Amino acid sequence: REPATFDPEGARHHMGIDPDGFRRIFDCIWHEVAKRRTLLDEAYEAGDLGRVALQAHTIKSSAASIGAQALSRAAAVVEQAARDKALGELAAAMVHFHAAKDTLSRLVGIV
Repeated sequence: REPATFDPEGARHHMGIDPDGFRRIFDCIWHEVAKRRTLLDEAYEAGDLGRVALQAHTIKSSAASIGAQALSRAAAVVEQAARDKALGELAAAMVHFHAAKDTLSRLVGIV
């Protein structure tokens, strides 16, 4: 069985909060993830693998906290490729990361 792409209910239950509280937290974290995605892209374009790894690590943790498992896993692959200085793997990981981000955006209705 493939792991869930997005499990907001699981994240909400893990946090022990009501749906309204989760929505507020989700919105705040999603906004932060959006900023970090921009920083990740800028670091990647600049060839700064240390910053790529840092931004991917932060996105990985933030995405996991709101139940966005697929995005978290994709960010983990980006982080590892950047740390390993594996440029070919990193390029592929960035494509996969953006696909996961786009899928999640469609699921939550945010572009």
